[in-house]
Amino acid sequence: MRYPTILLIALLCSVSSLALAESSPLAGTAWRLVEIQSMDDQVYVPEEGAEYSLELHDDGMVAIRADCQLGTGTWASDTPGQLRFGAIATTRALCPPGSLSERYLAQFQWVRSYVIEGGHLFLATMADGSIIELAPVEGSPPVAIVLGEIMRDLDGTALQRIVLDRLFERYGVEQGIEVESAEVMNLLARLRVGRMTEGLGDVGPMTPAEAERVAAMRRDMAHALIHRWKINRALYQQYGPEPLDAYRMFLDER
Repeated sequence: MRYPTILLIALLCSVSSLALAESSPLAGTAWRLVEIQSMDDQVYVPEEGAEYSLELHDDGMVAIRADCQLGTGTWASDTPGQLRFGAIATTRALCPPGSLSERYLAQFQWVRSYVIEGGHLFLATMADGSIIELAPVEGSPPVAIVLGEIMRDLDGTALQRIVLDRLFERYGVEQGIEVESAEVMNLLARLRVGRMTEGLGDVGPMTPAEAERVAAMRRDMAHALIHRWKINRALYQQYGPEPLDAYRMFLDER
């Protein structure tokens, strides 16, 4: 009667691993090894033509390629920055002399934390014994953690825009920047005058519901324009009058 109990424990562990994996920014990402730096400052770089990869699947499973060897196991991250791997089963193939296969595979049982910087993933082992640097595999979704929120998008440009928007939003809150209703109405009135001056009439006949949706959209757009203008003004006042320098200094601090 031990088997049902063992199966139940295995099932619970699998469900737990899945839940922890799905909530992590690492879920669904794929990486390739850049280098391994040991505590004695030795640096190990993959030999030319050899492939070392790490795939962290959404279901809590991990797939590893270490030169001629393949490995599979589980991974979990129950808090941001924390990472652990279960036992890794490998093919036990014999790789050529000079291969980093065994050294690479041996790291995962000791990994305890990670950080994403500059788009690269850095894994740290216990007591900082080693730092494993990995770069995203081409086609893998870019990942960033901004203000504690997971940001992932298949389009790197879109991800960059989202990250910047979040940083500017936080800056606006820090600076106490707000938009008054009177400012929104004033801008809408000026835009209306501008349209009339250009000979552009309003949109055609609309139902009351359609008219309200258009009015709400215009209010939202006016609010966003004023809010961004105020943020830009605050940035220029704090970091200097040159827009590019102001943005650069702001991002350097973040």
